[in-house]
Amino acid sequence: RPDGLETTLKIGVSSGPFTSGIIGLQSPRSSIFGDTVNTASRMASLSNPCTAHTLFVHICPAAHALLMKTGGSGSLAGFGPEMRVERRERTVEVKGKSQMQTFCLWRTHDTRTSGVQ
Repeated sequence: RPDGLETTLKIGVSSGPFTSGIIGLQSPRSSIFGDTVNTASRMASLSNPCTAHTLFVHICPAAHALLMKTGGSGSLAGFGPEMRVERRERTVEVKGKSQMQTFCLWRTHDTRTSGVQ
């Protein structure tokens, strides 16, 4: 950024069925709907911020199950050894779903010191 501040993002991931459609007549736009989309939004709102040097993605149990099918216990095939998935210590209150055990996908080292981008 021109002002020297880092841009931060909050990222949430869910997996499951959804519906898509075109909304509007004057200025049509595509959109997606469903519980999966709402859950991903909740995961993002409960996530820690990410920067260019840190990565933290909040994931729901369905997305965690898919990631574990890919890589095995705790590591992810195709992501490299620095990427990890861990169960969060506490359950979180997810609006519309009550308590949910969630997981985080994170980078295990700081790219500023390792030279990895």
